[in-house]
Amino acid sequence: MQGRTGKMLRRESAIERLTVTVAAHEAGVELTTQILKDKKLSKTPEEIESLRKKKLERAKTTLENTKKNRST
Repeated sequence: MQGRTGKMLRRESAIERLTVTVAAHEAGVELTTQILKDKKLSKTPEEIESLRKKKLERAKTTLENTKKNRST
């Protein structure tokens, strides 16, 4: 899978993964809390919510850019 076909498949699978990630972050702070727990970090609830919003914004931006670049 080289060339254009491989690139298209990578982008399609990335879109699927990003959609799941965005949905998880929109659902609540569970994903962010689990990430911090895995990294053995502790944060206040306000910091966790701030991180969740930042991660959600970044994931949405990445998803939009990936969808936009899918056709090229």
